[in-house]
Amino acid sequence: MNIIKRELRSNLKALIIWVSVLSLIILVASTEFAVYHDNPDLIAAFEGFEDMFAALGGSIANIGTPEGFLSLMSIYLYLPASIYGALLGSLIISKEEKDRTAEYLFTLPVTRNQVLRSKIIAAIFYQIVFVTVIILASILIFYRYDLDENFYSFMRHMFVALTMTSLIFMSIGMLLASYLEQYKRSGSLTLGLLIGTYMLNMLIEVVEELEFLKYVVPFQYFTAENMINSNIEFIFVFLSLLIITSCLSGVFIFYKKRDLYI
Repeated sequence: MNIIKRELRSNLKALIIWVSVLSLIILVASTEFAVYHDNPDLIAAFEGFEDMFAALGGSIANIGTPEGFLSLMSIYLYLPASIYGALLGSLIISKEEKDRTAEYLFTLPVTRNQVLRSKIIAAIFYQIVFVTVIILASILIFYRYDLDENFYSFMRHMFVALTMTSLIFMSIGMLLASYLEQYKRSGSLTLGLLIGTYMLNMLIEVVEELEFLKYVVPFQYFTAENMINSNIEFIFVFLSLLIITSCLSGVFIFYKKRDLYI
């Protein structure tokens, strides 16, 4: 429990900065939405850009509604949540090596597995807090637009989507941090993988022949378009849980074998 509290304290500042900046971005975006709200003429002017919006994971058809507009700007939700998760997972595992406190920590009467469990619990807790705050901020910011059940249903599904997607990259970050000898490389490699899969996600959206790759691209598991239609496929939930549990299991296997840099 003391290790969990220690990890929560040390990562609190980063959490506050991330959610504050992202909430500000959503607030600024909501002022732009006022231009599209109940303005069919402007929406019709964008119909020629349907392929571009599809690549971003949205549809121009629903842009006049709060949920449609948020689905269109979902890149500003999926990417920050995933990047935060990737960095959190990578840094929380390598923190002792980075701060040169590994020697002290492992002289305490705790095993490496106990330390890892505490770190994983703290990371998952903060990841859920991050997504919860962003979802609540979105609801509060768009509340002035007379929200209906469609919006709240979309936000509930987006909570699941953002949580699962970000936990996938968080667990990958943890796995790389526990496996790589040079702990500094884990963050950059995880981010490289994240950006690469997002670029591939954009290609899949516009090139039908690449659709078979959706099973290896986490951003395809819970797309904003599916969330707005309340469509969560079991196969993608299963794949998400499989990736998360496999990566976290790998953390316990590789971290025990590592020679920590102190």
